[in-house]
Amino acid sequence: MPNLVGEPVEIIDRYGRVHRGVVEGMDPVRGGMVLRTGFGRRFIPFFLIVALFLLRFGRRRIF
Repeated sequence: MPNLVGEPVEIIDRYGRVHRGVVEGMDPVRGGMVLRTGFGRRFIPFFLIVALFLLRFGRRRIF
């Protein structure tokens, strides 16, 4: 997976929820990524992620 820290992304989880924010970091110990949203920080586990889109380059699926 490319280095996404600082990139605006949109994540769709396996329950259909959409999470938008800026990647603050990856946490391999807990197995997920940390997003900075307008309301704080949110941890998204890797096993929940169905699709990941970079918002800077349109809707290009990378994961």
